[in-house]
This record gives sequence, structure tokens and C-alpha cells, in this order.
Amino acid sequence: MRRHKTEPARQAPGWHGLRRTTAALLPLWLLAAVMAVIASISLAIMAILLAYVAGESTWSKGQKDAVHALERYAREGDEADYRTFLDGIAVPLGDRTAKLEMNRPQPDIAVIRRGFEQGRIAAADVDGMTWGYRTLKNTPWMRPAVAYWDLGDRYILKLAETGARLHARAQAGKLQSAESAAFVRELHDIDNQLAPVENGFSRSLDDAARATRSLLTLAIGACAFLLLAVFTLFIRRALTRSDRLEAEVRKNEERLSLGFEGINAGLWDWEVGHRQCYFSNWLYEQLGYDASNAVGTPFDNEGGLTQLVHPDDLPGVRHALRRHLVRSTAFDVAFRLRTRAGGYCWCRARGQAVRDARGRAVRMVGCLFDISELKTAEAEAHTERELAEVTLASIGDAVIRTDEDARVTYCNAVAERILGRSAAAMLTQPFDTICDLRNGADNARSVDILSQAHAASGAEGLGGAGGSSGANASGSAAADLYIARPDGSRLAVDYSVSKLRDARGCVIGNVVVLYDVSALREHAVRLAYQATHDELTDLYNRREFERRLGALLESGAHDPGGTGGPGGASGAGERREHSGHSVMFLDLDQFKVVNDTCGHSTGDELIREVCSVLRNTLRRTDIIARLGGDEFGVVLPHCTVSHAWQLAESLREAIAGIRFTGAGRVVQTSVSIGLVGDVASLACVKEVMKAADVACYMAKKKGRNRVHRFRLDDEELSEAHTQMAWVADIKAALENDEFCLFGQEIMPLDPSAGPGDAHVEVLLRMRSASGALVTPAGFIGAAERFDLMPAIDRWVIARAFGTIAAGAHRYSTWSINLSGASLGDERLADYIEEQQRLWGIPFSCVCFEITETAAITNMHDAITLISRLRAHGCRFALDDFGAGMSSLNYLKHLKVDYLKIDGSFIRGIVDSPLDQAIVRSINQVAHAAGKETIAEFVEDARIVDCMVAMGVDFVQGYAVGRPAPLDDLRTPQERDMAELD
Repeated sequence: MRRHKTEPARQAPGWHGLRRTTAALLPLWLLAAVMAVIASISLAIMAILLAYVAGESTWSKGQKDAVHALERYAREGDEADYRTFLDGIAVPLGDRTAKLEMNRPQPDIAVIRRGFEQGRIAAADVDGMTWGYRTLKNTPWMRPAVAYWDLGDRYILKLAETGARLHARAQAGKLQSAESAAFVRELHDIDNQLAPVENGFSRSLDDAARATRSLLTLAIGACAFLLLAVFTLFIRRALTRSDRLEAEVRKNEERLSLGFEGINAGLWDWEVGHRQCYFSNWLYEQLGYDASNAVGTPFDNEGGLTQLVHPDDLPGVRHALRRHLVRSTAFDVAFRLRTRAGGYCWCRARGQAVRDARGRAVRMVGCLFDISELKTAEAEAHTERELAEVTLASIGDAVIRTDEDARVTYCNAVAERILGRSAAAMLTQPFDTICDLRNGADNARSVDILSQAHAASGAEGLGGAGGSSGANASGSAAADLYIARPDGSRLAVDYSVSKLRDARGCVIGNVVVLYDVSALREHAVRLAYQATHDELTDLYNRREFERRLGALLESGAHDPGGTGGPGGASGAGERREHSGHSVMFLDLDQFKVVNDTCGHSTGDELIREVCSVLRNTLRRTDIIARLGGDEFGVVLPHCTVSHAWQLAESLREAIAGIRFTGAGRVVQTSVSIGLVGDVASLACVKEVMKAADVACYMAKKKGRNRVHRFRLDDEELSEAHTQMAWVADIKAALENDEFCLFGQEIMPLDPSAGPGDAHVEVLLRMRSASGALVTPAGFIGAAERFDLMPAIDRWVIARAFGTIAAGAHRYSTWSINLSGASLGDERLADYIEEQQRLWGIPFSCVCFEITETAAITNMHDAITLISRLRAHGCRFALDDFGAGMSSLNYLKHLKVDYLKIDGSFIRGIVDSPLDQAIVRSINQVAHAAGKETIAEFVEDARIVDCMVAMGVDFVQGYAVGRPAPLDDLRTPQERDMAELD
């Protein structure tokens, strides 16, 4: 700290000197007190031990007297001797009673006193002996004595029991001289056994006394040593104290300066009479001046800091200083000081005047703090508050703030509009009086949202801000909340409540946000309707149809008997006939033709006409739905099968009679209907829908424009049902990736062929729900019938390209089968090119196989696909060649690279000259056309030799390799690495 003069030291008050003397002598007093306490405790323990020694003497004397008296009684039978025995034995027994009571957790002091009095212990020693026993019984020096005491008590009890037996024999007159001699010997044995116990007890007490004396001596010696050391230290400190005073003064001044610098504050000292002011170095540094050269600075004059105070702040500083000097008010003022660079920094000055005996201020000392950061933070906080206020006023939701008493302290303009009240009318009012929130689903009962928020906050604890919303506080009824305005109007709202808490976590208010959800609820109602109805016809959609059908089935399961017919006593079959439910599936015939020829608007008009027929023909209670583009579903509740058949026929005839003009054409249609009567016999909605779908499929298969009823014993329906079951499994396998790829090697027969000629055909398997692998023969038929082959082909292409890209196999050519349906897919080539770009594989390693029949059926599409992909480097193979009737004719138009000779010519070729001739001719024609040949179904070595002799290029079959998972066909190195992973 920088000072221009040193102020003379002031005398410390008298009480301060006393305090310092007390602090210096306190260790001596404490040591003396400790020594006194140790001596007192030691003397008390010695007194207790002496009392136990005296008690042991009395105990031994009573035992000895009891033994001698009982011995005389055994010889002479005098009752006076027996009473003497009882008096003697009462002494150790009394001590035993006191000991047993002292062993209890909560002993009875009266019982202990009576026991010790019976043991002839002085009454003044009872309390000390009780405290000593309970406190010291488990200490190393008292534990042996207690053990001897316990052992002696066992012999005392034995002595008392012997005396009781002897007295009983004597009273009965049965005591003989020989028996009396035996009792005397027993008494001598007990007395001999007690002698070492008594000696051990005395010895252990002597050991405890010696240990106590040793401990006392050690403790007093230690205290004396400490007392001497402390006294020496005290003398040394007294001798050196005068030498340290000057150093302490300098150190204290330095410490004070560092302390103020550490808290980013400075010290000022103003001598009022001399008009001199002193400042610490901190202030010079804060304002940018050199503290080591204060001459010529604004501080080096009588004006001090006043000339640096901002003009706007100077009057306030002078006023605060004047009030403090005259009226002794607190001097605490904030102001700005000009820095050497010309800017200003905020400071806060606090000070206290020192007054003389007349009350006049002679000196004033204080601190100066830099509060620039605080002022900046206050400005930022003010800005944030303004931003928050403006933001709350501009958002589209009503925001209302209340205090801890639920009285409104703030509301924005939206709150005025939603509540229909002015801000002035709402401020300071209880929240429940200005917000009349009602529940339309609960007889317009008012909702106290603040109480609900308080309950929710209490249930969740105080870990967070707490609060609730309309969804979690009101449950499902939150969708019906509305505000009742003073003018009688209503407004649908939702709300949220958040609690305001202070730094201690105490609730200081709430923030309620009201959301205008009137448009949202109207939209939700529209969405709910759209979610259950078809947009074009306003009929139910598939989801709602299945839900209502499921509800009927469930109600039927709970009431299997139904409502019954007129005859209440009719059997189960009659009840089902009267109360069962029927389901119809309707599929318009050739609806695609209408769309293609007349346009979709005409098709939509036809759908609406059919919808009108359905409504006019069916009963009011029937459930009608549009399931798809041209598919409808009808549930006939409580409808007999015969009545359902009549309704189905009526529908068929009415739909067939539809006539209207669209796009210049007369539009008409027919319908195929699948009827399922008594749906209760089926397990679930899924089974009912499947049965109706199968029945509708059979109606179309048998010529359309007819009704077909589902029967469990119908073989045609069963076959169609099986295929449709496969459809569900195939779709599930596509969605859940339950297909897997196998491979079968194709071996070149050219002896000069190398590793670059290795071929493999990619085969498909499907994993069933049980985990078993299903070959294509099981599911391909259903996939072809229900147009699922394009999706399967795309799955195979994507997975095969990914396997090729992995590079874990040695094959240079991968053969992938394409179905006839995929050949007609105009976007297949785009998909193949997309997958090739995705996986980055060369097209030259891919060979697509198409069957001869599929190629001929889709000749134009096949030629287009082959030409486009061959341009990229793909190869093609014509599978099952020779099975068709025009193979050689179409071979000229199909630019394929391989002909795969149909296996029907290969299986028995060894023993069939005709098959040999056919295969030889196919091979020659293929070679003449520049194509290579592959023989399928090569099952043994003889067929291989035959193919070599004929000049066939490749063979495929069990003789070469059986189909295996592609992972098993990896190179040995890749398999080893996979096992390590």
C-alpha cells in the first residue's frame, strides 16, 4: 500500500491485553486441568479397587464362616450352626445379586444397593463400585478379577446347595454318621477349591491397583513434561515478542495490501483535518497510473478523486459523504471514475469515520471495489428482462404469472384475448376468479389447474421445476377443456403449469400457459374421421372395418349362445343360425379396364355408384367398408347364412345393373363376392378376412360375377387358402429379411479352364417361422400367382450384389435368376443399375438367367432388358432350354451368352440315345450361334464323362456340388478370418 506518512501506533484497549494473556496461558491451564482430572480419576479408581479389596475380604470371611458353621452342623446337628451358615453364605450371595444386576443393560440401583448391603459393603462405596464395575469390567486389568468372581460364585452356589441338602437330610432325621462325614468331606473340597479363587481375585485386584498407579505416574509425568515444555515455549515467546513486533507491523501492512488486491479492492484513508487522502496501489493500477511515481497524478493534491468522478455521479458522492460526516449515515455509494485512457470504470466506495470525544470526524477509512463487471451483468440482465417481456407479449399463447398466493402478477396481450378480460382487471386478482376453466366431458365442472399442478409437483418431488399440463393432469378429459368467458362464449384450450422456485427451491409462484386449441381440436376431429373412413366414399376404411369386426367377434366369444330365435329352447345350432354374423368381400370385375379406357375420374364415379348401391341394398345395421381400390367389405351382424346369401345375390344383381355414361362410353361392371357365413367358427379377424378373401378369389377364378361361399371342406378353397397363407409368409420374410442365399457351383469342362472361369448360380431359400429352410418349390407358385416375384427378385439382386462386393468368394461369374414377372417390370433395369452403382461391382461378373418360357411369353420386354444390360457388360443365360416348343426359332432373337440345357434331357442321357441326340444337337446349334452350353442335373460321373464327350462347356448338378449357403462357399482364408471374428 502506498502511504505518504505513517500514523502513530495506538494503545490497545485493556480487554485486548487480557485476551492475549488468556490465550498465552490457556495451554498451561488446560494441562493443569488435565493433570487434576487424571489424578481425580486415578484416585477414584484406587478407591474403587480398595473397596473391592475390602469387599473380597468380607466375601472370603463370610464364605469361611459359612463352611465352618455348616461343618459343625454336619457333626452336631445344632440349628444355631445352620443359621450361622446362612448368615455367612448371605454375604457372597448378596455380592452375586449386585453383580448380576450390574450386568444388565438397564440395572436397578436399589437392587444393587440391597445386594451390596447384604454383602456388608459400606454404603459410601456402593456407587463407586457400581460405576467401576460397569465401566472397567471389560478392561485388561479388571477382566481377570471379574472372571475369578464369576468362578467363585459358582462354588458359592454349590456350597449353598450342599447346605440345603444337608439341612433337609437332618430335618428328615435321615442323617447318619457316615453320610455326615461325606458332607464334611464335600465341604472341605469346596473350601479347598475356593481358596485359589479367592487368592486369584485378590491378586488380580492388586495387579489392577499397580497398573493404575503406573498409569497415574506415567500420565502425571507426561503432563509435567508438557507443562514444562509449554512454560519454556511461553518464556521463549515472551523474550522474542519484542523482536517480532516491528516485523509483524510490516508484515500486517503487506498482508492487508495483498488481501485487498486478492479481492479486487483498494484501501483509502482520509485524514479529515489535514485534508490528506492515501490510496493503495490497486487504485493506481485500475485507473492506469504508475503507483511508484504518484507525483503529478490527479491523486497528488487536495482534491483527491473528486476531479476523476463522472460529473453525473459527483453530486451523489458529495451528498452521501456529507450525510455520513454530519449524521453518521452509512457511506456506501457507487460512481464512475475516469481512467488515464479517458474511459470510465464503475467503483463502489464504503467507509466509516473515526470520531473524537466530541463526535467530530477526524479520520475516515474505507474500501473501494471495482464493480464494472457487476454493472455490465446488471445491464445484460435488464436487456434479457426486456427481451423476455417483449417475447412473452408477442407469442401466440396466453402467459399468466402468479405469486405464491395464486394472485396474478403478469399477463400478456394474448391472455387478455383468450380470457376476455383486460390486464388491469386481472392483475392482483386470484387466478381462479379470472380463469374459468371447465371440463366439457364432466358436466362443465370447473378445473382448478393450480391445485392439480401442486399435487403433481408433490408427487414428483422437488428435484425439478415441477408443474403439470392438461394431458398429464386431467387425463383423457383434457381434450374437452374450454374457457368460459365473461360474455358467455367458449374457447377450447389446453394448458401447462410450471412452478417458479427461488435459489433454495421454495415455490414463489406459477407460470400458466393457455393454448388456443380450437382449430387443433377441429382438425383432430377431422383427422379422426379420416382415420376411420374412406375419403372417396365416406365408407369405413379397412382398419375401422377390422376393428368393428373384431368387436363383434369378441362379443360373440363372451356370448356364444347369441340372442336366440323365437324358440328360446332351440339347440346350439339353431341359436348360431339366428345370431351368427356373416362377412362379404366384394371385388369389382375388370375395374382396371374402366380406369384405363375412361379415366380415373370415371372410375371414381363408378366406385361412388357401387357405394350407393351398397347403402340402398343392405340393412341399416350392416357395416360397409371400402378395403382397397375396387374392394369392399360388408359385415352382416346377426344374419343367417341363407339371408346373407340372398343379400349377396341382391348386391351382385344391383351392381351388374349399374349404367352411366363416362368419357363418352357406357360404363357398367359386375362384382365377385366371397361370403363367409357364421364367422364365429373362425378363430380371429385375420382368419375371417383370409377366408373371405379366398372365397372372393374363387368367385373370380370360376368366371366372375358370382357369389362363392367359404366352406372348410372345400378342396379348391383349401388350396387357394394355402397359397394365400404362403403370401403372408413371403411378405413377412421380405419385411423381416428371412430369405437367405445359397449357391451351387457350375464347373467348366475345358481342361485349360483356370480360376477365372469359376461359376456359381445364386439360389434362394426362405426361413419359416419354425426356423426350417423352405426351397423355392414350396413358395414360388404362390409368389408368381400373387405378383410377389418382382419384390423377391429385387431382394435377391441386392443381396447378391452385396455378396459379390464383399470379395469373399473365388467365383468370377454369378448367375442370378429373373422371373417372368420381373421381365415385364419396366423399372427393373433402373434398379439393377442403381444397385451396381451402390455396391461398385463390375457388370461383367453378373449373369442373369431367364427361363425359356418366360422369355418367349415376354419376348419384347426380354429383348429390351437384355439389350440394355448387355450394353453394360452383363451376360445372360437362357434357362430350361429345350422345354419349350419354339426354342430354336426364338433363339435367333434372344442375344444370350449361355444355353442351360433342360435337366429332363440330362438325367437319363447315359441310357437314352434319343436324349443324347437332342443334347448333341442343342450343343451344336448353340456353338454355331456363338453361345456356350451348361448341362443341368448332372448327378454322377458317368453323365460328366458323357458331357465331356459331347463337347458341352459347363456342367451343374450333384456330381459337381450340392447347393450350400454362400457363407460355406467362401475361400478358406475368408472362412478362417470369419471364425476368428
